[in-house]
Amino acid sequence: MSIAPSTTKDEVPQPAAPAPARSRWAPLRPLVLRLHFYAGVFVAPFLLVAAVTGFLYAGAFQAEKIVYRHEMTVAAVGDSKLPISDQVDAARKAHPEGTVSAIRPSPAADATTRVLLSGVKGVDPNHTLAVFVDPYTGKVRGALEQYGSTGALPLRTWIDEFHRDLHLGENGRLYSEFAASWLWVIAGGGIVLWFSRRRALRKVRGTSGRRRTLGLHGSVG
Repeated sequence: MSIAPSTTKDEVPQPAAPAPARSRWAPLRPLVLRLHFYAGVFVAPFLLVAAVTGFLYAGAFQAEKIVYRHEMTVAAVGDSKLPISDQVDAARKAHPEGTVSAIRPSPAADATTRVLLSGVKGVDPNHTLAVFVDPYTGKVRGALEQYGSTGALPLRTWIDEFHRDLHLGENGRLYSEFAASWLWVIAGGGIVLWFSRRRALRKVRGTSGRRRTLGLHGSVG
């Protein structure tokens, strides 16, 4: 014969604690996380190219002096320079095509004069043909395509166009502009995700793997 266990006051079951209220942010976090991730994948190539080409462009001015040293400098510094009209005549004799649009006299004792020709066949309509003339002898040292008011030669022009449109023409320009317009989405989403985790002051030294990578990404950006 079994005896039912007695129930004392101490054994009365207590009501379960209420579940913590769910944050309003919880349902939105996956959406923001996915948007941040896919926007980052889309914009990352643009950011990489912009950073690398921007760095290269900063040194392109000096690089052009090395790459185009023959055209930009004279063989030997003479006693006196020829009149500008004679230098232009020498340039036109070597390159009679197009019309003279500008003249840049030699800026230094060892520098050549640039005679700029526009409307030259085979040259981009937005560019000019720069004819480099030795101001002392009138000898033409060479001719290169030039772009812009800064006198960008082919090397700098190539880097500049790669920076602007990835050498993909109109499609590259549209991609660059569209990717740039999404930078605020990446930055804003990253800031929101970083604050939501409340780990601004937590060190990631003791963690490893994916958690450590995410922590570093949140801190560095």
